[in-house]
Amino acid sequence: MSKANTKKVEVVEENHENRPTESFTIDDLRMTWRKFAFKVKEEGMGTLYTAMIGNDPEIGENYLIKHRVDNDVQMGFIKTHETTLVGYMRKELNNWSIQLKITEETVKGGKFFSSQDKFNDMAERNPHLTTLRQKFNLDIDF
Repeated sequence: MSKANTKKVEVVEENHENRPTESFTIDDLRMTWRKFAFKVKEEGMGTLYTAMIGNDPEIGENYLIKHRVDNDVQMGFIKTHETTLVGYMRKELNNWSIQLKITEETVKGGKFFSSQDKFNDMAERNPHLTTLRQKFNLDIDF
């Protein structure tokens, strides 16, 4: 009989008791969040940037940062870089109690079926698109 090799893994939880926990405003959070997003964009991580910029983060109880993403690809990118993101937020906001919770929220109304539907949705969110299309006499292939 051979002896099976077993590894003992010791899990050490971080102790943040002696670390600062300064409070911060929603504006501080959004500005720091965007700074990190633009930093990762410059490093060539466009998908992570898109996942972060798509929705604004919110502050929950006990400095829990809540963020919504549109799909599981974005969820995966944020989860992959979660440790780096949380570390950055803690350092920049000088609060070591920060935690991150990511939720996936699909687009209401389902998928768009035509180019016309896509344009109408974008124009609803930004009416200037319709103005620009009319001003420059642009024809969009619908």
